[in-house]
Amino acid sequence: MKKSLLALVCALSLSAFALTQKHRTGFVDEANSKNVALLVGVTYGLPGIDIDLKNVKEIASHPGYRFDTHELWEEEGVVDNVAQNLTDLSASIPAGGTLFFYFSGHGSKDGLLMNDRIMKIGEIRAAIEKGRQGKAPLSRLVMMFDSCYSGSLLTGVRNINRSADTSRASEEFADALVKELQAGNRAETYWKKLFVFASSRADETSIASQEGSAFTINMKKAFDESILAKAKVSEFVAKTQKYTASYHHPVARLVPVTLGDELLVP
Repeated sequence: MKKSLLALVCALSLSAFALTQKHRTGFVDEANSKNVALLVGVTYGLPGIDIDLKNVKEIASHPGYRFDTHELWEEEGVVDNVAQNLTDLSASIPAGGTLFFYFSGHGSKDGLLMNDRIMKIGEIRAAIEKGRQGKAPLSRLVMMFDSCYSGSLLTGVRNINRSADTSRASEEFADALVKELQAGNRAETYWKKLFVFASSRADETSIASQEGSAFTINMKKAFDESILAKAKVSEFVAKTQKYTASYHHPVARLVPVTLGDELLVP
């Protein structure tokens, strides 16, 4: 009787552990938590940005994530409005939830070109951090940028990810983003885990077409294939990089790096 009871307890414990683990993916910790996405598209004459947002919205709505998706388009995408949305949405997420921020449009080594001016990464960080004041950290913060020179958003990651290739000065934008998001080692105040994916290195422009931008088109293709293959996050990243090699070189940062070992979706 005791052995049977012990076996039952072990089986239930393992089942509970498996249930918890199967939802832990590269984009969210728990699909049943409140996960929120903010997608911003500002064209300034670039074609296909509406297609980019459509593709990313399809990713965010996958049942393994179930993001509550909000969109800011063109004249809505001014700095103050983007910042207020980031603050309000991040404040609405309970413990265990994830915030996903995606931008498609023009960029520079200083930041993202919103409909009124450049929005610096420090402003994005401050808006999210403001929303988490007095609250538990976000379980995950996922940020993706499809813009020229977006690789320059990513420099201090070399302090937290020794496996990263730090020899390319062209990736300074991507590294600077991680450094800024850490905010002097205060990252734990507003996020626990970070996944950043930028469309190009610091010295590269992104390619846009009527069908959408090269990075987002190929990221969506890699996402769909990775789901079918039950691939890991690192495999999804590598596949996206492979598909865009003729155009530019996407830069990914995972904090901690073990995020790459998780399944892309449960």
